Amino acid sequence: MYLKNKKASIGNELKNRNYDIGRFFGMLPTWALYVFIVLVSVGVIALGAWIGYIRYQSGLREPEAPIDTAVAAILGLLAFMLGFTFSLTWSRFANRNSMIMSQAKTLTACYLRTSLIPEEQKHELRMLLREYLNVLLEIQNLGEIEKGIARIEELQVLIWNQTATLVQEEMDSELRSLFTSAVNDLFSLYIERKTIALVYRIPDAIWSSLLFLAGMGMFAFGYQTGMSGMRRIFQMPFIPIAFSVVIVLIADLNATFVQRRFKVSKKPLLDVQDLMAREFS
Repeated sequence: MYLKNKKASIGNELKNRNYDIGRFFGMLPTWALYVFIVLVSVGVIALGAWIGYIRYQSGLREPEAPIDTAVAAILGLLAFMLGFTFSLTWSRFANRNSMIMSQAKTLTACYLRTSLIPEEQKHELRMLLREYLNVLLEIQNLGEIEKGIARIEELQVLIWNQTATLVQEEMDSELRSLFTSAVNDLFSLYIERKTIALVYRIPDAIWSSLLFLAGMGMFAFGYQTGMSGMRRIFQMPFIPIAFSVVIVLIADLNATFVQRRFKVSKKPLLDVQDLMAREFS
């Protein structure tokens, strides 16, 4: 009953929290997202070019310098926002990889330090730690995240209950403290990794600002092209193509519930699994 209720609670929390712009981009296939952004961007540029060209045909002439300055300023702000957003999501991705390494080191420490505790707890804790690691390795998508988180948190209760029984054992207090510290570190790293992976993502406010600046920049560039008599029409596709490439990279890095081109390496955890397969006395 506990596991069923926990899975339902986690599932509702994740679903309610993640219906946003980043989730929408992350759920689209890479090629579909790229084509979608290119088409929308070209459409906005074409709208600006059409308005600018109508004004040009009507005989209205505006100095090119102010228009060029405005377009350069908007595109400069857009470039800044793209760089800031990419840096933000790359830092999150790097932190996720770092947390895998830390989690692997702490799991190794916990498993090896079971050799320092009485035989009864040692046997039970090694079984629990093996299952703990297997659950971490099996998590791949939203459905598995819900089940995995629920099971990991249940395993943490069982691990701690076994650790607490060491108080009643006649053993060196420093060895007991050493093992307890490793268990506490394991639980703390789980909380950190869960938060970084599921909570720390690009906020809607940043996505909205980025898309708004992109729309303004595309429209201004199109308007500038139209006011020049469509002399720069062959330059129009370059900006949408370049912008779409960066947005797709950011969306891939920001994706949480699907595996895209940027995947967090599980090699450190697999190495721990190999270590656990050997028997340590």
